[in-house]
Amino acid sequence: MYEKITALYCRYSRDDGQEEENASITHQRELLKEYAENNGYTNLRYYADDGYSGTNFDRPDFQRMLEDIENGLIGTVIVKDMSRFGRNYILVGQYVELVLPMYDVKVIGVTDNYDSTKENNDLFAFESIFAEMYAADISKKVTAYKRNKGLNGGRLKTRPIYGYKVAPDMKDKWIIDEKVAGIVYTVFDKFVNEEMTEYQIANYLRKHRVLTTSAYIGSKRCDPTRIYAWSAATVKRMLGMVEYAGDTVNFKSRTISFKTRQIERISKDQWLIFRDTHEAIIPREMFEKAQVRLARLRKKFDTRKYEYNTFFTRKCRCSECGGRMSIQISQGNDGIAYNCQKNIMFKTCKSHLVREMTLRNMFKDQISALQQFLNSNQREVEEKLGVYELSGIQQEIDTLNRRIIEIDSYIQALFESKIKGEISQNDFLIISKQYSDEKSDLQNQVNMLAEKLAIGKRNSSKIFEILTFIKETDFSEITQEICDKLIEKVIVGAYEKKGTVNYGRQTLKFQIYEIGFIDELVDVSYKTFRERIEAVLLRRYANQIVTKPPHEVYEELGLTYNIMKEGLHRENTNFNTVVIDLRKKLIAEYIKQGMSANEIFKKTGFASVNVFYTFCHGNFGVTYKQLRKDILS
Repeated sequence: MYEKITALYCRYSRDDGQEEENASITHQRELLKEYAENNGYTNLRYYADDGYSGTNFDRPDFQRMLEDIENGLIGTVIVKDMSRFGRNYILVGQYVELVLPMYDVKVIGVTDNYDSTKENNDLFAFESIFAEMYAADISKKVTAYKRNKGLNGGRLKTRPIYGYKVAPDMKDKWIIDEKVAGIVYTVFDKFVNEEMTEYQIANYLRKHRVLTTSAYIGSKRCDPTRIYAWSAATVKRMLGMVEYAGDTVNFKSRTISFKTRQIERISKDQWLIFRDTHEAIIPREMFEKAQVRLARLRKKFDTRKYEYNTFFTRKCRCSECGGRMSIQISQGNDGIAYNCQKNIMFKTCKSHLVREMTLRNMFKDQISALQQFLNSNQREVEEKLGVYELSGIQQEIDTLNRRIIEIDSYIQALFESKIKGEISQNDFLIISKQYSDEKSDLQNQVNMLAEKLAIGKRNSSKIFEILTFIKETDFSEITQEICDKLIEKVIVGAYEKKGTVNYGRQTLKFQIYEIGFIDELVDVSYKTFRERIEAVLLRRYANQIVTKPPHEVYEELGLTYNIMKEGLHRENTNFNTVVIDLRKKLIAEYIKQGMSANEIFKKTGFASVNVFYTFCHGNFGVTYKQLRKDILS
């Protein structure tokens, strides 16, 4: 009995060519609300995109509405006219005639008299084409005007770059912004004359609490907590801007299509540059020297190119500052590592360096542990992820719906009693209002629970898809495809001091799409080197495989001989002692289980039963016969 949402969708853009008063979001809201109420539509919800072109379907509230449609929450979409929906007739047609009917959603265009459930929609395709033709015509005219202006030296970039502002009397004229022009000069001066790097300059600006370019202009996209967070990339971009030498640069980019508004960068050799069009902040000689040094640094970087498979690019995050971790070349065989950007550039965070091979090995360990746990405890994992809570929500909805049906019957009985004169009109109004209020409250609860259930079902299908992939995948070798499919991000803990064995001690939390962090589902806490060796050997013994040389065990753990040796030394043991202690433990356990000597020597990896007897006498201090007697007595 869930009452589906009636979506009232509004969109306005000045590109539409309609009078603002008649096309504004406020006007559309009032029109749609009046239409919905007059035609019996309830459970209204507004979705509005103000300032978004109809040729662009990547609008925030439009996408939010589509998500609610996919979750089965919306039954009807009402718009002022179909051009509010969009001005690309192919995409509008796909949505209205193919996508939305799949979800049983009705579409109404008020002023168009369009109703997707009726058959008198023959003109819809033509109207959509005319709407797109109008948008295309406007786009062509604007493009032609801008091209002609750019070819004749007119400035196409209307917003001045950092360091300049618009002249009060001429909107196309730039004048120096004295408040920040000194900052621009400082950047070039330190780069050219003091030979500071982009990173050092960015760090200098941070330390002197200089507002970033976006913070200075008051950009809405600027994070208020990062108003001094200059980056090397911003500094490098400024150093390459010939506008600071007084030139105008046109045709740096172009819009591929008015339908997508996708921007394409144009190569530098195709730029159109007009010299000395405004007052320069940077002398041309200094600017040219900056370009020479930039080219030299770029060439130096190119010689350090490396070819490694970096599976975790853009996935690693610092556990301390939450920032992204950058790739850096490290010493060693693997040659690649990740470290906190703030540590690399500004030394404002601790080192969280982690090697690519360490990430692969740790991820292999953790995902294999989860796979093993899933094979025997999938129900427990699903309960942790809240999958089975959905049945409880459905039961609650069913209980509320039963009460709503009861209330309807009570109201009907009350009405009949009033007709028969068994209760007064006043009593009928009082009691029926109480029931109506209760029913309205219950219906609201049903609607909220139904939304939660619909979203939960969608999420559950994704969860099952990921769990199935984990159960069925061979993780003996970690690949790029596996990392892309599973890993959303990796939280990297602080790196231990040099000279210590870091593998396993450094906290690495792998977050898997849809299901969260592995360590919240299965125990993947740090294991000692003894425990890790025993785990490998036990798998070998379980398969009745003769003990392999130590280096094969190290390889399976993804560690070098020196790291393993150092780690075992810190645990006051060595490889042979670990093997001996494990065999002693297993022999005692197998004797308790009633196994024969022939069965035990095979299970514990000995070459023959005589070697097995010799081992028992040398390590237990008694013969095998006496050992068996002592354990079973």
